[in-house]
Amino acid sequence: MMKPRLAISNSGGRTSAVMTKLCLDKYSDTHEIVVTFANTGCEHPATLDFVKACDENWGFNTVWLEAVVGPPGVGIRHRVVSYETASRKGEPFEAYIAKHGIPNRTAPQCSSRLKTEVMEDYLKSLGWKTTLRKRDYWTAIGIRVDEIDRMSSQANRYKFLYPLIDMGWTKDMVNAYMRQYDFDLALPNDAFGNCVWCWKKSLRKLLTVAKADPSNFDFPARMEAEYGTFKADKSGGRRVFFREFRSTQDILAMSKLPFVPYQDSSQITIWDEMLDLGGACNDGCEIGHD
Repeated sequence: MMKPRLAISNSGGRTSAVMTKLCLDKYSDTHEIVVTFANTGCEHPATLDFVKACDENWGFNTVWLEAVVGPPGVGIRHRVVSYETASRKGEPFEAYIAKHGIPNRTAPQCSSRLKTEVMEDYLKSLGWKTTLRKRDYWTAIGIRVDEIDRMSSQANRYKFLYPLIDMGWTKDMVNAYMRQYDFDLALPNDAFGNCVWCWKKSLRKLLTVAKADPSNFDFPARMEAEYGTFKADKSGGRRVFFREFRSTQDILAMSKLPFVPYQDSSQITIWDEMLDLGGACNDGCEIGHD
């Protein structure tokens, strides 16, 4: 008889890696499991290093995927890459923008296009049934119990599993688990996870990333310069990435403001004391979370 099927979406983060390890330890003998990592080309180099280290140390056998963005009328397809051949200059992301425009809170589909649909196209190539009505597998997603508000409200419909929530795992438990091993995710801090400059991150995290190295925003700055008028509203406005209609240049300018003590509630104060030193993003870009 065919084994139950489990797709594991490894985002490249520490929580996702621990979830993958626990699932493989528990279900490898009883389930047909495929572990995938969808690369957008905008991840921090340490993220790619960590995915590679998990394969080498824990035997994940991760399938590295990237989006192939087709012409109008053709959906997202996948290509299999490797640590060595994975894009590192945002190539899949730029291909998405060239077709669909700059993503932001009004047009938030980059995760579904660059991650969810990529994984589904790969699983379909293996003979798995990916259509919602006939789906013959469940997908494990790395979200902890202390971020339970990020669960999909339609988890059962889409067959999403959250093993770490079911097990009651917190961030402290994940970090303690990783301390058993001699390798880890070597990001400067959690503000750099997922796409380094991700528009879903809080302003504080974006400023942390910008203050550390303004070149972290070279890609979104170029995208806004080259594609800002593409699919913009008919009034002649421009599309920008960040919340409250902030552009990349706005983020960079705010990161350079000098220290001024907080004085009144109307003053915008984004200073060293407010920079993020840890914690997860307010919003994630796991599959199915656009």
